[in-house]
Amino acid sequence: MLTTATAAHAHVVYQSDEVWANTDSSKCLYTYAEVSHGGRGGYAKSYGLASSGIPLAQSCVLVWNRPPGQLKTGWQYFYSSDGGSTWGVCRNLMGTQNPDGTWSGYANTTETSRMELTYDFGVAPPYGGGDYATKAGSTVYYGGSWYGGNVPVWSGQHFIEP
Repeated sequence: MLTTATAAHAHVVYQSDEVWANTDSSKCLYTYAEVSHGGRGGYAKSYGLASSGIPLAQSCVLVWNRPPGQLKTGWQYFYSSDGGSTWGVCRNLMGTQNPDGTWSGYANTTETSRMELTYDFGVAPPYGGGDYATKAGSTVYYGGSWYGGNVPVWSGQHFIEP
């Protein structure tokens, strides 16, 4: 007997994408967004990766460690009670919203190529049973400017039981 899992029945749903690269792709930034059951009440994860290392997406050439404060990530956790037709923001871990519409994110405190934020919602989903999703963003400082922050990555939706 052959069985397959669909995203609706999987325990982890995620997406990642390259959101910025310099002209020769020697430096780049990936953003990763994840939603899962966690401790049964839901789990959100994001990371910014200034390096090669995402499977099947190896256009970045170098491992690129960033000094403290030069790699940021953040996420929003969404809830839908109607199977994904409409979504509302359930929780934010995005840092400060700036007056110009940009966000501060949470920054690396040591030199590293990866900045990660996770949160486990425990044994009960924040809004009860329904579909949940994570929208993640990351940004990297390079040559006097921030890059990648305007390209959010959506994890895909995941049903969590009440």
